[in-house]
Amino acid sequence: MAEADMRRHAEHFLRVVGGYPYVSNAGIAFVGENEAVLALELAVELPNGARLAGRSETGVRAVEPVEVVLQTGYPGRCPSFRLRHDFPVMPHLAPSDGKSLPVPCLVDGSPDEFFTQHDLVDAGIMAIVDQMCIWLKRAATGRLANAKHGWEPLNRAAVLGTIFIDREHILGERIRKDAGCVWLRSRYLEKLYRAEEETPGFWVSNDLAPSLAALEQTFPFEFETRKDPGRTVAAVLWPSQKAVSKDLLADDVTTLGQLEARADLYGMGDQLRHFVKDLERRFEAMWVSAPLPVAVVLCVRRPFVLMGRSSSIECVAYSLNVHRPRSDNPSPALRPDIPVFPLRQVDMPSQGLFRSMSGALAIPNTSIIGCGSVGSKVGMHLARTGARILAVTDSAFLQPHNMARHALARSPFPQFKAPELAYELGRLGATTRSFIGDIIPALDEPDDLLRAVPTQSGLLVNTTASRLVREALSGCAGGRIKARVAEVTLFGRGDGAFVFAEGPLGNPSLSQLEASLYATVTKRERQLLFDPTHGLTQVQIGDGCGSLTMPMTDARLSAMTAMATEELCRMVGIEASVGGQIAIGVRDRTGLSTNWRRIAVPAFHNVKVEGGDWSLDIADDVVRLIRKEIATYPTAETGGLLIGTCNSRLRKITVVGTLPAPEDSKRSATSFVLGTKGLKKMISQRFRDSGGSLFDVGTWHSHLSDQGASALDWHTANSLARERPPPAVLLISTPLRFLAITGTSSH
Repeated sequence: MAEADMRRHAEHFLRVVGGYPYVSNAGIAFVGENEAVLALELAVELPNGARLAGRSETGVRAVEPVEVVLQTGYPGRCPSFRLRHDFPVMPHLAPSDGKSLPVPCLVDGSPDEFFTQHDLVDAGIMAIVDQMCIWLKRAATGRLANAKHGWEPLNRAAVLGTIFIDREHILGERIRKDAGCVWLRSRYLEKLYRAEEETPGFWVSNDLAPSLAALEQTFPFEFETRKDPGRTVAAVLWPSQKAVSKDLLADDVTTLGQLEARADLYGMGDQLRHFVKDLERRFEAMWVSAPLPVAVVLCVRRPFVLMGRSSSIECVAYSLNVHRPRSDNPSPALRPDIPVFPLRQVDMPSQGLFRSMSGALAIPNTSIIGCGSVGSKVGMHLARTGARILAVTDSAFLQPHNMARHALARSPFPQFKAPELAYELGRLGATTRSFIGDIIPALDEPDDLLRAVPTQSGLLVNTTASRLVREALSGCAGGRIKARVAEVTLFGRGDGAFVFAEGPLGNPSLSQLEASLYATVTKRERQLLFDPTHGLTQVQIGDGCGSLTMPMTDARLSAMTAMATEELCRMVGIEASVGGQIAIGVRDRTGLSTNWRRIAVPAFHNVKVEGGDWSLDIADDVVRLIRKEIATYPTAETGGLLIGTCNSRLRKITVVGTLPAPEDSKRSATSFVLGTKGLKKMISQRFRDSGGSLFDVGTWHSHLSDQGASALDWHTANSLARERPPPAVLLISTPLRFLAITGTSSH
């Protein structure tokens, strides 16, 4: 920007603030091509008792000199403010380091966004100057920070040297009530950025490093090369629980001696001295021909929780170089005057970080079955909410066509889906194992099952959309699988999705939840679930081969999978209901909105079936309907038709609905005869309404006393067995219990 343009901006700024009531004086201090500096004097509203003294108890004057800096890019960039050199150290302030003036933090977020949200530059100028005056008023009364808003850590946004640490692990696993110190294995780059000043970068692992070892060994120290980062340590120090640092101190530590003095103030001086001695001892018989960076993290206990955190511990980090050329012999490796450099602390990818960023509810440790397009996206979504993904399972390879919708991007060379997804999750800080195999046979192989569903798993999510997998997993919870079982499936070319979450001990199971969904399906849901034009379509992906897949864009799949994942988290959150649940979402015909419907499904009632090797499960809603019908006819037997599903592989009959007895049915105190008028029409209509998934699975009738099946009941059951393949169950409701019988045919 030309100097004339910068001067024009500076003069305009002065004209605007000239009418502001708290600006007592204003002028231009400097104008150049890249910046203009204005000098303002701002009147501060001091507390009544401080007005005569002209200074508040916190050290703020009645009139404060403030520099305003307009930089290249203004007015697209916010003016920056600088205070006097000896301004007292306070929260929301980057204190003077002896070279530059203190810089206050005036807004929460981007100052540029705050300034440019005002269309008129004049309005932006007044708004930011007003923020400066409010800041000074709060500084004068000591209200810049409190326990409600949280403790603000040191502002090191301008520091280029960086240390990446798993803060949650350090606070949760390393720090104790008593003072202490640990060495953690770390990688380093001597120059993280190309700059004149020191800009080291450290990546700190959660693994302990030995502080002492055989002198001829350099481990865990190793110089960086052109190809690989070096290896070093980060010393994490903390004081006792009683050592709380309430004072704000200038961020002006530049030597090891000053760092030791600062550590004393923080209550961990002894730990730092021990660390330095151990480091010297580690290198006392070795020559270190080039600087070897080492990191120090001071875990400072503050009087209240840090802003945006759940802990009151602030991590203040520094780096120093160990350098012992032969010419130094026998001088100590670490003298008090050696330089130390501040490091900006950045959180490593971790569960705690992602949970704080997402605001998501905590869910149990999770394992995932299926690493395809849906499973990979569910896994990545869950990991980014802070969920712990223990294992992923799939038997298939990643193929080139998978890249159209998969969460991973890989080369065409065949690679198994499960380990590739586990590797990607590892880049987010997860420690996920992979199992290459089919979950169905794995259920009968304890070692394989343990790989697919580790014992620490509290949740198992099926994303395969496979009916066989759904059946195999149904009812496993609480038995072979201790975890709660859930499912996420997309249908209708991504215009629909459903989420199942089993109840306690797998009741209701995935299969029972599926039947319950079909019993309540809406017209739009039915169209997407069962219409052939929207169902699974075979798509050719190569010469002479095909794959059952569902054509849709990655954007559609991602959008629906993301919403389904949120529904899953709601269902299975640590504090969520543990009962069976269904969520089904469908996109409307315009494609502009997606509506979700939620269904709570109580546990099913299991009734032993006599006369065959079938089991009968009855939905709680059906039990209530039957009892309501019986109450309507207290002096006569009554009944109706049972609607549901049957599965010959599982030998299960699942009842999720009833049809009322036709009007020509006969009721008496000793018998009930089901009529036939309109019955076939009712059955056909219910079959169509469920998308062809629900049909009549038998009948029910009541007994007025607690008696078992009569000879007539057995005759009827055997007649039905000869007329149609099982199941043709007869359910009997007595005043005390349910009984069920079926014909003796073994089909």
